Amino acid sequence: MKKLLLKMLKLKILTFSILLLIPFHLSAAQEFKFVGEFGGKGEGEAQFAKTLFMAFGPDGAIYITDTDNFKIHKFTQTGEFAFDIEMTDSSEFRLINPTAIAIGIDNSIYVMDWMLQHISGTENPKIFNYGPCVHKFDAQGQFIASYPIQDFSKKLNNLEAAAPGLDSEGKYALIIPQGDTKREFLLAVSAHNFLYVYNDGLIYVLDSNGEPFIRYPITQPGTGQVIHPADMAVHEAGYLYIVDEKGHRVVQYSPSGRFLRAFGEYGDAGGQFIKPFRIAALKDGTLLVADKAKYLKDFLSTLLKRLDDPTPRYDGYVKSFRYRLHRIQRFTTDGAYTQKLLVPFQREVETDVSLQLKGIDRTGNLYYLNPTVLRFRKYAPTKSLFSSMFQTELKLRYTRDLHDIEIDNQDDLDADLYTKSDFDEQIIQDSAGVNFTVSYDFNEDYRLALSNQLSFFRMTDTSYYRAQDFEDFRGTFNQDDRATESSWDNRVQLDFTWIRDHSVYNYREARVYAYFSTIRLDFINDALDRSNFRLFDFNAQLSDWGGGIYYDLSKTFRLNFEITHFFGKNRYTYVDETKVLYATGFQQADTIRAVLFINGFF
Repeated sequence: MKKLLLKMLKLKILTFSILLLIPFHLSAAQEFKFVGEFGGKGEGEAQFAKTLFMAFGPDGAIYITDTDNFKIHKFTQTGEFAFDIEMTDSSEFRLINPTAIAIGIDNSIYVMDWMLQHISGTENPKIFNYGPCVHKFDAQGQFIASYPIQDFSKKLNNLEAAAPGLDSEGKYALIIPQGDTKREFLLAVSAHNFLYVYNDGLIYVLDSNGEPFIRYPITQPGTGQVIHPADMAVHEAGYLYIVDEKGHRVVQYSPSGRFLRAFGEYGDAGGQFIKPFRIAALKDGTLLVADKAKYLKDFLSTLLKRLDDPTPRYDGYVKSFRYRLHRIQRFTTDGAYTQKLLVPFQREVETDVSLQLKGIDRTGNLYYLNPTVLRFRKYAPTKSLFSSMFQTELKLRYTRDLHDIEIDNQDDLDADLYTKSDFDEQIIQDSAGVNFTVSYDFNEDYRLALSNQLSFFRMTDTSYYRAQDFEDFRGTFNQDDRATESSWDNRVQLDFTWIRDHSVYNYREARVYAYFSTIRLDFINDALDRSNFRLFDFNAQLSDWGGGIYYDLSKTFRLNFEITHFFGKNRYTYVDETKVLYATGFQQADTIRAVLFINGFF
């Protein structure tokens, strides 16, 4: 009986938590939800080509420079097409290479471009300076003027760079490009419609009439190093913020162009950056900065992998789903970090991998571009608990196995060889299970999961021994019997995971988990012949709880602490063939085990 009991009891060792190793501040980051999309590839209305720049009006309207289609598109804040600005033969302006765009407080539209300006006093041939400018349009898209960011009306000392061309009358002319014509520009507008243009290491400030106001270099004493601008924004108070992508920081200047401060450093913690590339000054006075830090979160499924499964990620014999988090951070005007905002993309949606953040409007909505189909996807801030970072999975299972075993003894010399069996056994097995898992990611670091596994098993094993000269032998032989076994197993587990370092070269995590389980087992073996009173009855009630922690001390060493408590009892009764109580018994177990160890490799 002890062997039978030990065979049915399974000790399960799990770990217990050490709370001192868990960070107490679980700052749940604000998230974003998908609200709609607009646009598409093409040359028609509300369609785009490859190179696109985005800006937003004070009313939330969306403006897009379509460089390759030579258009300026306007959409409402819900993505409905409003109008576009397109050059015609009668236009007073020319769109040569339109790029950066900004919108004034009065909904005036400003677009960076290039222009040809005749150098006074040059004829036969005429000489033109080819330099950057800003086109201005009113709120309805009507052209106002083109503002050169510096005076190109005078002859400059770089005639060696002149290229032949034709003037408006079709006559031979010389065109002098002012600098690298493929260089990138940044454009922003203040609350007083002052224009800020980044051009080749300098900030040019133009007043509301397009007249030069001030000019200053962005690399100044105190900035620390050469700045590599990726984006810029003007706060309503007049502060200019430039995103330094290679310096992993944001540089702030006063309205007069004086360097004030730089904030940020390399890293993926709060207030740190990994190649920041987008900044926006919001209506509430705060700043949003997007960098290229991305986090991958895996959700381990209880589903078995399939040979034809379209998702490529597997973990052993089970499937794991993956989703991606992009990060936005909020700062005050003086560069103090206040909040982290995460953009979770749906798990295993491969089209989300290539999404590019193109703009952040003044209320904090995000606009991602799908470069394959050239459609913009809008994401709005949300505080909903049941967001896309809330994962659930339910698995139901039921199986039935039927076995029929027949044995004919060839040595009994009966006449029924190969026609009637001497032993017949029928086995019926039914099993059912329910797995339910709920997990929630507070942010890119912390995950809480709750799982419940409930399973039921029932087996009936009926054996018939055939006696000689019995035509219908089932249940008439003294040794015929039926064994019935049933069991319930219920397990509830709580897990908390903390990713301490996301780096693929120094990945570290810590996990705390606790569980409680109960097992109910019943086993009865009964003779089928009415004259045989043999009966064996066994039942057990078993429980165990446990918990533990593992903690990565480094990328090669892991600390483990485990504790488990197993307890339970069983009873059995055995009555022999003559209805005499042959044996009865009671057993009880209570075991506690704790283990501390370190795993590592060299």
